[in-house]
Amino acid sequence: MMSSPPIIGKLVSLHSKSKSDASHEYIWKKDAELAALNGQLPLNDSFEQYLTNLKTAQDDPLSHKWFSIKTLSDKQYIGYCTIYNIDWDATEAHVGITIGDRRYWGQGYGEDSIKTLANHAFHCLGMHRLHLKTLERNARAQKCFQKCGFKPCGSILERANTYILMQLRIQDYVK
Repeated sequence: MMSSPPIIGKLVSLHSKSKSDASHEYIWKKDAELAALNGQLPLNDSFEQYLTNLKTAQDDPLSHKWFSIKTLSDKQYIGYCTIYNIDWDATEAHVGITIGDRRYWGQGYGEDSIKTLANHAFHCLGMHRLHLKTLERNARAQKCFQKCGFKPCGSILERANTYILMQLRIQDYVK
């Protein structure tokens, strides 16, 4: 996989994902609390199976852009984010984020990651609208997304969880 230059925000930099990131992600995906924040069950796969699934998921760079999140201050790998379900014709995509390292929660790293990701999606990839979904009960995530300009636009019930659907249009985006 060819590495691209990092995308720099105010607190974080977004990097092309590397195999060395997988061990942290694996631990975070096995974490019950983190999984619950996304309405999921903790990962039950072996590390080898996780690597296989990860490679398969990353094999389509036209529909998915995966990034590692590192702090600018101490270069710590703290989470990951993605632009996925990219619809090049409609110029829209979905975004997602996980700050897996709890030491960096509540300090603006998630907000800066989403703003940096949105800026990249709008100004480098040519997207005009971004979508996301977050659990109705995850008020902290909703507050973060709203600070980034996302607005609620509906809800959906999936696997007994209610999710708030949110969107950000390029004309409403403020870096």
